[in-house]
Amino acid sequence: MRNVISLNDGWRFVHRSDCDPACMPADGTTVTLPHTWNAVDGHDGHDILINKAKDWSEGDLFGGNAEHYDRGAYWYYRQFETPCQPLADGRVYVEIPAAGMQATVYVNGQKAGYHEGGFSLFRFDVTDLCAPKDNLLAICVSNEYRTNIYPQHADFTFYGGLYRGVNLISVPEAHFDLMYYGGPGIVVIPMDEDGTAVFDLQSFPKGTDEHHTVFYEIRDAQGTEVASATRPASSPDVALPVADVKRWSPTDPYLYTVRACLLRRNEVVDEVRVRTGFRTFKCDSARGFILNGRPTPLRGVCRHQDRLYQGYALRHEDHVEDARLIKKLGANAIRLAHYQHAQDFYDACDELGFVVWAEIPFISIMNEDPAAHENCVSQMKELIIQNMNHPSICFWGLSNEVLLAGKLSDTLIQ
Repeated sequence: MRNVISLNDGWRFVHRSDCDPACMPADGTTVTLPHTWNAVDGHDGHDILINKAKDWSEGDLFGGNAEHYDRGAYWYYRQFETPCQPLADGRVYVEIPAAGMQATVYVNGQKAGYHEGGFSLFRFDVTDLCAPKDNLLAICVSNEYRTNIYPQHADFTFYGGLYRGVNLISVPEAHFDLMYYGGPGIVVIPMDEDGTAVFDLQSFPKGTDEHHTVFYEIRDAQGTEVASATRPASSPDVALPVADVKRWSPTDPYLYTVRACLLRRNEVVDEVRVRTGFRTFKCDSARGFILNGRPTPLRGVCRHQDRLYQGYALRHEDHVEDARLIKKLGANAIRLAHYQHAQDFYDACDELGFVVWAEIPFISIMNEDPAAHENCVSQMKELIIQNMNHPSICFWGLSNEVLLAGKLSDTLIQ
């Protein structure tokens, strides 16, 4: 079975760039994740280095004077034990829910992978890099300016660090995919088929043979099974109708639990679960936002993910408190500016009942570097694939304020 191990404690943070990933340094500070090195100076303003790259000044764009905060490449180190595998040929993954703004991961001095983008989850298969027992995990995290990584410029701090923690995931050889853009390995799509509520279920098992099957079940909020099915692992998709479905809405955020089990000869080898809801929505030029067939005026706020002297390094309870405060205001909608937020906050939006606009940090400046375009596409794929099961999310934002720096030949608006 899958085993998820938190690696949030016992890290050594080294505030310099010239480190050896194969050796635990003697210097450094002991930290617990989530962590950012900009928890204090990140509230002072914005690094003018970004503007110098384009010969713009901070005052030109936002009417203020730029202050400097620490933008560099620094190191995190931690030892870990290779987890025991319940079945032969299991795999071990390092999971990083976010690293601002780019990260290179090493295990025992060998590079496991590199990720660009400071707000999305990513994983690397480190099985072949692990020693039989004791290992050294080293992560170089950078919030330095890169022409190819969004955001290029904005009126908020680009905090550096491992600000959402780190996990180790151990799975058997046959498991639900962990490497497709950081997704959960299962997609749940609610559909209204001529008045019948249907959950379209797609899962992505890998490493399977003809003896593997996928078992699905849907349970309501009281834990009662309302639908189930079994499919061969080679063709796992299925559409399950649910009778007397309860629809999700801001006034009644009703959630179902969908469980997918990967079995080999009736023995469960891996399992994933998602909480989701059934709702339909559309936008009408005359009637506005229509949720479950009813006009639903949206009254909301925008939300950033930082706090004073914490920066981006928020705890689970911080995210939940933010959502509850917004609910207390009387809002029923949230625009999550300007980037992918934590799963904790999307979960809170599902549970408390907010209509959510989720977006990527394509903001303020459009860079003509072709690699920047590819990064924009990659961040959009990660946002959608990692979060499409959340019933609260009704809108995916492609960009915002991209003309603040002036019109470019590639922009749609001329």
